[in-house]
Amino acid sequence: MVNTKKDYYKILGVSRSATIKEIKDAYRKLVIKYHPDISRKKETGEMLKEVNEAYTVLSNPKLREEYDKNYKVEINNHENGKNVEEFSIRKIIDSIKNTVKVAIRELQRMIDEARLDRNIAKLSNEELLQRVAFSENEFVKIAALNIIKMRKRRSTIPYLLQILQSDSTPENIKTKIKETLKDLGYSNF
Repeated sequence: MVNTKKDYYKILGVSRSATIKEIKDAYRKLVIKYHPDISRKKETGEMLKEVNEAYTVLSNPKLREEYDKNYKVEINNHENGKNVEEFSIRKIIDSIKNTVKVAIRELQRMIDEARLDRNIAKLSNEELLQRVAFSENEFVKIAALNIIKMRKRRSTIPYLLQILQSDSTPENIKTKIKETLKDLGYSNF
């Protein structure tokens, strides 16, 4: 969880516009400075923990962006006397939930595409061309074009040109057909 009560930039001794390299360099210097084998002070362990926490957040672009947003909100709300901690935690949890949902949907889509590609790879060239021309599913069309491209069958070029010229073919599929035609050695567009 991103702690916006601490100023991670101040902990690492870098500016808010610091690059990842500057953050890494500052982190390395502080890790050496507060390493238990080098520094025998009592607060060394706590400082090392804060340095690690600051580096974890600031070296990750997503966490850094979230920290910067929440830090600004906290400062504004603190000035207005609002309870920022509860607001920030809720906002962070919601953000994490949304990120996880998006990742799960993307993973499911990739799994579905892999299954689709395996099944389509078993089809003949004629069946693949039919999928490109008549399927309602965009992923099926793209998978079929990928298989045609992989097989490198120049005999499919005239049929692909017909599908390309059809008014019912969506623009993104036309772009994919052109890529396939180029890979098959056809370049007269």
